Order: sequence, then C-alpha cells, then structure tokens
Amino acid sequence: MPPTELDVIVARALLLGLIPVALVGPPRWAVTAWLVMANLDATGSGQATHAQVGWLNALKAVALPAWLLFRLRSVPGQVYVSFGGRVWLLLAGYAAVAVLWSDFPLAGLKLAVGMVAILAALALLERARNAGALDRTVMLTFLGATLALGILQTAFFTDGSFGFAGRGMPQRLTSFVAAQQYAALLAALVAWALWTADLSARGRTLLVLMLLAALAANGSRTWSAGALAAVAIHGLASRRLLPAVLRVAAAAALLAAVPAVRREWSAKPEPEPANRLTATASALLTGQDRADGMGLGTMRFRLAMYRGVLRELRTSHPWQWLFGHGTAAGGQVALSLFPAAYRRESLDANRVIHNEWLRVAYEWGLVGTVLWLTVVGSLASLAWRRRGEPAGGALLAYLPALLLGLTLENVIDGAGNAVTAGLLVLTALALEPPPDGLPRRGFS
Repeated sequence: MPPTELDVIVARALLLGLIPVALVGPPRWAVTAWLVMANLDATGSGQATHAQVGWLNALKAVALPAWLLFRLRSVPGQVYVSFGGRVWLLLAGYAAVAVLWSDFPLAGLKLAVGMVAILAALALLERARNAGALDRTVMLTFLGATLALGILQTAFFTDGSFGFAGRGMPQRLTSFVAAQQYAALLAALVAWALWTADLSARGRTLLVLMLLAALAANGSRTWSAGALAAVAIHGLASRRLLPAVLRVAAAAALLAAVPAVRREWSAKPEPEPANRLTATASALLTGQDRADGMGLGTMRFRLAMYRGVLRELRTSHPWQWLFGHGTAAGGQVALSLFPAAYRRESLDANRVIHNEWLRVAYEWGLVGTVLWLTVVGSLASLAWRRRGEPAGGALLAYLPALLLGLTLENVIDGAGNAVTAGLLVLTALALEPPPDGLPRRGFS
C-alpha cells in the first residue's frame, strides 16, 4: 500500500471533526457541516480506494444524508413523490439490475447505491430549506469554507494529492478534492451569488469576483466556460445587452489574468507554465498545442475514449443496444484502449468515459437513455418553471455548465462529492415551496 499523502490525512481529520456536528448539531450547523464535507475526500485524488478510507467516504455520502433526512422527517418535502425523483429512482434501480451483466459488478453496485444517496441528499436539502436551515447564512458559510479550504490546501500542500497537475505544471487551486470537482462547485456558487436576492450589489460583485478568481487559479476549462455562461445569462436577464457583454468580457479577462499574477508572485526558481485556460484558447485558435500538451492534452484522451465507445456501440448486439453492456462496463473499454495506463485492480470503472451521454447509452442502452433524458428534461423543466424566482434563475443559469459537465466529465458517480453538492443545493433552493398551512418543524 503506498504511503498516504499528508493532505489526505488532513482531509480525514477534518471529516472526523465535522461528522459529530452533522450527527447531533443544531439544524443549521448540521446542514452546514455536511455541505462543507463535500470539500473533503478521504481517498486522495487519483488513488485507489481501500476499505478504511472507503467506509469514511461512504459515511459522508450515504449514511449522513440518510441520518439527516431521518432527523428532518417531520418537515414536509416532495422530492420522492415528484416525477423527476421517481424517474431517478427507476434509473438507479435499473443501474442495480444492470450489474448482472457487467464486467465490474461491484463498481456498478456502488454507483446504484450512490444514485439513491444523491436523491436522499436532495430530499434532505429540500427539507432543510423548508425548515429554515438552508438560508443565506448557511450558503455564505458554505461558500466561505469552500474558498478557505481551497486556499489552505493549495498554500500548504503544494504538489500533494489533490492539486498536483503533473511535473512542470502549475499547482491547481482546489480544496481537499479533485480539481475538477472543486471547479464544478465554484461554478454552482457563481450562479447562486449572481441570483440570490439576499445580497447587496457590492456584496454580489465581490463574491462573484472571488469565485471567478478561484476558478482561474483552478484552471478548469469546462467549468470556467460554464461560469461565463452563467454570467452572460444573468446579464441578458436584465435586458441590457451592453452591460451583459461588458460583464462577460470582464469575467473572461479575470480568468486569463489571475494565473499570470500568481506566476509573478511564485517563489519557485522558474516561472510556472502558462494559464491552462489561455493555453487551451491558443491551441484552439492556432491549431497548435504547447509541447507539454497543456492546452488540449486531456481532450485528446477524451476524444480517443469517445471514439472507442462509439466503435463498441456500432458493433453491439441488438440486445446490448436495448439493455446496455452493464453498469460500469465502460471500464472494459478503457482497459482495451489504454492497457498501459489502467489496471483492472485499481481502475475506477465509473470514472473513465468522461461523457455521461455516451456512458448511459453504452452501459444502460435504450432503456437507460430514455430514463436519463427524462431526468435531465425534468430538471430543465423545473428551472424554466421557476425562472421568475431568484433560486430558479440560478438553477437555469447553471444548466449550461451542467450540460457541458455531463458532456466532458463524470457527474453521475458523485454521491457526497463537490460536483453534486453544488447542483443539489441549487436544485433544492429552486424546488416548489410546501403548500401554506403545512407544518415547518425542524430537526427531531
């Protein structure tokens, strides 16, 4: 077993410190503690999970949401009886059944359990909102803790397990989670800060600038583009085109400038490479990437994976077209395409395709695809119906980022992590409030 990185040990310690708060703390503190845990991964980025660490993450992702939901059982909530919630449970059930013909049944079962846990997390957040335990104070505390943990991890654990991007590459700003997960959470918080009605104009501007600066230092192309889309939608919603264009231009300039400023302040003897965002833009515009592949390196991997999945789909049996190759079966495609990079005993079969649309089509076939599209459509319908409310506007503005993330990242296997934390908070805030006259009692 490889030695454990110091930042992973710190993440576990922080988790152990927050768990009692989530278990027995007052409503706001319990919900806040659980949300902050989304910034803490007890395994380390890119490391294989062993039993001890796996159970700690499972406690955060599965057991705690179930416990908090039990504590909130007296508060009204409608997630489980909603159309989208029922279809998501059907999809989770189908994912569990599809492990029967998968090459990675344990990974597939883990995914199915995680999908149920995601719905439980949404249900508890909806009830927390209805009980007054998910308000501006909680959100600001969550946002502040997210930024503080990012600064802590990046400043004191350089080249550790989480923010390390490769030899010669700049350290990516992230909390104690993978950098892409952290960026997804930042993009969701940008949408919330733009649309919440509980902030002054000055406070809103300050928060958005801080979050965009953090995204720039993180360097995620996918989620930075999503955050820019949220800024653009917010500007266009004001029906003033010129201010909207200026806001997007200012945000893009900030995303490009922050890493350059950080390089100038770097204490390393040699300057860090160029900004990941500007390197990608340059490669797209000129058609020529840097020698180190910073601009399009990961995209080459993704395109190779997509071609491999499409090739497997074209040669599939009609039965596989209908029912899929099995939950987590995408791991076998990765093993066949990149035998030198992956080993069956350490491969995370749920995180290799990097495209949830292809992943659903390949692993769950036509049956799963219909259920999946219904869930996504239900979420989009909710955002559109609630667009007149600030929370609905925030969810609607985040949808482009989410759709881009579903196309380039792994989102479904996200129980308890930073990606789903941002999405679930926005969704819970946007859900229909309970009918008047129903009790809104708090924790039991």
